[in-house]
Amino acid sequence: MQASNPIANGHVKRHKIAVVSAKGGAGTTSLIANIAWGLSQLSQTSVACADLDFLTGDLDLQFSVQANNALLEMLQFPDRLEPVIYQRSGVKVNDDLYLFTGYASGFELHFWPDVASMDKVSDFCLEQANHVIWDIPAFCLRDKVGFETLNRSDIRVVIVEPTLASIRSSNQLLTKLASTGSLDTRTIVVLNHTKPAAQSLITANDVAATLDRKLDVEIPYSPEDMRTGNALGLLAINQKSRSAKALKKLVAVISGESKVSKPSVFRWRKGA
Repeated sequence: MQASNPIANGHVKRHKIAVVSAKGGAGTTSLIANIAWGLSQLSQTSVACADLDFLTGDLDLQFSVQANNALLEMLQFPDRLEPVIYQRSGVKVNDDLYLFTGYASGFELHFWPDVASMDKVSDFCLEQANHVIWDIPAFCLRDKVGFETLNRSDIRVVIVEPTLASIRSSNQLLTKLASTGSLDTRTIVVLNHTKPAAQSLITANDVAATLDRKLDVEIPYSPEDMRTGNALGLLAINQKSRSAKALKKLVAVISGESKVSKPSVFRWRKGA
């Protein structure tokens, strides 16, 4: 894919996507990696994936690539962005997926972007790709930058786990989004099971009833699939499992339409 002309067909839709867990520890980063990869495998679709967690982010490990801190410079100097910077600053995961990170060395963060810079970088990425996906850590929701990035996105994916704390925080977040969001936005709620069903007293029906809305996708508890991805860079969506089937459904929900997929990832569609 050439950065100067990545979208050959003008009719292809472009979306700013934000993925967040209102309460940390819901497996958000692993899900984002699978979402980004799955979208990049759809026909005529390219993806930019950006990690807003500059201190402890690990999207590079999910993709098994070497991260850099170029995203920090892009956000510091958004008026200098040119098409050639896309491939130079992004880390190539595959031909249609680039990862943007700003991982700071040490444990101190000396720069934090403003809303205008986030918007400019998002718009820049959408000139080069069909989708830009922001990984927004839960702590970022406390400030204007994190919340507005989520709120202004075309597609907002909220990850919930079946715990009282996660459900309460998610309910508060969804209520706030409903009161401030645009009619043009879509909010997708994903229930990620982080423990065996036998060990959880909270069912999917309980979560849906408390949130007063239908759950769009359920990700089954599958630690082996996720551990394999974390250890070897083998994403769960590329495996033959219940998790892969659920992740492909999530990708389909986000994309909003059925597309002819590339065979490398979806070859197990019937058997998953």
